[in-house]
Amino acid sequence: MKAASILLVEDDHIIAANLQEQLEQQGYRITGHATNSDEAMALFQKERPDIALLDIELNGSTLDGIELSIALHTISPLPILFLSSHDKREFVERAKQAPMVQYVLKSAPIEQLLIALDTAFATFYARRPAVVASVPASSGSGCALYAAQDFFFVRQDYRHVRVEVADIRWIEAKEHAVKIVTDTKVIAFSVRLNSFLEQVPHPALMRTHRSWAVNTRHVVAYHRGRVMVRYREGTQEIPLSDKWRESFLSGLPNLRAD
Repeated sequence: MKAASILLVEDDHIIAANLQEQLEQQGYRITGHATNSDEAMALFQKERPDIALLDIELNGSTLDGIELSIALHTISPLPILFLSSHDKREFVERAKQAPMVQYVLKSAPIEQLLIALDTAFATFYARRPAVVASVPASSGSGCALYAAQDFFFVRQDYRHVRVEVADIRWIEAKEHAVKIVTDTKVIAFSVRLNSFLEQVPHPALMRTHRSWAVNTRHVVAYHRGRVMVRYREGTQEIPLSDKWRESFLSGLPNLRAD
């Protein structure tokens, strides 16, 4: 698991430094700072960030922020948040024409910026045809899940944490929450197991029990009521109930004898 990565495009070095410090304090990871569209395109190609913060007016740049957002989307679509020092109507209206973006003033407090980032994630993933729309995990939980095909973001206290499906070993239900286990970390998330699997419908994530699901890519053996999952330097036993046994086995590439 890792923090969501941000490409910051801002021609004012002082503003950029302040933004970077504030966002890193909130748990985000700044992949790079560009001052013009050429630098931004190069960083984007190299780092492939999860979201971009773009200044609309980039002095001395080939493209302004709005034109840059369109160029980035032609390479690989991503959530975009525009930054501007003023709310001129012409820029606001042009920003609305750009693909899947949000808009916030540079003078806005950090709380408003964090909300705008969250909205940018939610808007982007809700519109993606191959992606499950994000929904609040539970009433008042303060968490949300944004899921793509091979990864998802968990939002907790405005911080977006990226989890790769390939890293998951198993998922365990704990009352109204789930515990997502990887080789290096455990993250608790306030959502029911059924809802989690619906929001992250990855074929490798298979239910084995009312309270358990595993990543079949890490299954090393199964026998009767147990599934052995590769975990750190050894394995972990996960229960396999009769109710889920048939559907679980049907999802495994078993070799049949002649």
